[in-house]
Amino acid sequence: MTARLALLTQLETVLSCAECGSPPLPDQAQQWVAESQADPRLHGMALDILGHAHQHFSAHHAAQTAFSQAAASYRQAGQIGSSTNSLLLLATSYLLNDQPLLALDQWTKALMQAKAAQNLGQCVRVYLGIGQVYIGFKDDEAALRCSEMALKMAVAIADPLLECDALLYVASDQYRLQRYAQALDAIARAERLMELPLHNKVWAAEIVYYRGLIHGQQGMLQQARVELATAYDLHSANDNLWGKAHALTGLGEILLQLQATDAEAILLQAQQLAEQAGVPSLQTRCCKALIDCYLAKQQAELALPFYAQLFAQQSLPERKISATHRQKIMQLETQSRVLQLQKMPAIMPHLPVV
Repeated sequence: MTARLALLTQLETVLSCAECGSPPLPDQAQQWVAESQADPRLHGMALDILGHAHQHFSAHHAAQTAFSQAAASYRQAGQIGSSTNSLLLLATSYLLNDQPLLALDQWTKALMQAKAAQNLGQCVRVYLGIGQVYIGFKDDEAALRCSEMALKMAVAIADPLLECDALLYVASDQYRLQRYAQALDAIARAERLMELPLHNKVWAAEIVYYRGLIHGQQGMLQQARVELATAYDLHSANDNLWGKAHALTGLGEILLQLQATDAEAILLQAQQLAEQAGVPSLQTRCCKALIDCYLAKQQAELALPFYAQLFAQQSLPERKISATHRQKIMQLETQSRVLQLQKMPAIMPHLPVV
């Protein structure tokens, strides 16, 4: 086996694990970036791995640099499909960093390349991304519409990875719309797919997490407590900062409702994780819960710093979607739909009859 082939095999294995939520540490990924500089394709793979490694710890800017460089390296190697995938990862990183308009720009570039390659799977991921942008602008119905369209396309092309991903997006949308039965149904479908050899640790934790959130809203507090604690443990075992922050915030809110003695400590820890992960919505939830916690204990002076944080967060100008960006979103949806209609006739005859 040549040195190049050995490195290719190693990078393929590591990248597959990274894409399933278990990347290596950034220092190790950086070594592969250095080793692969002479080969644009291998360099793109190493940079993708580095991007995943940074994103796992919510180091958004470092992840964005790596994904952007990966897209360019793949293009140099003539690997347009891989380049498109890196653009999709770059867009998602911008979205996680609360920059939906920059994410839109990258999804537009990705869709142009996906259309040229007639890649319906990447079109599905663009649809999922558009839905997330709608969430940022508080349009949950539009987000669900995009997630359901993505799910329909994933089923049509018989891609269980994309189908499982889309089902979790649908579950999230249905949860925010307080349609809990539909959300639980989507979660159950995703869980059945996880019985296949998908091995995505992040998704496995997300399934438990959403069940916990829903059961909390349904008043099943003890069950929600167990599920959210389990989700936190799963994310901790995978060292996923984003997941830990979400699960611990949800757990703290449930503990507060149960008047548990450890509610304050859990919420303070969740607040720190939310700040590290850079998730303003979680920081707001933690502040509100801590204020309620201290007021219930008649410790108003301890609530004052969180009132100040909450006021500062709520004083930020509300993000509104401009006419230009709304038009860009509509264009992305239309172009994705066109690609779907072009490809579906070739796919439909091969679908199983239910």
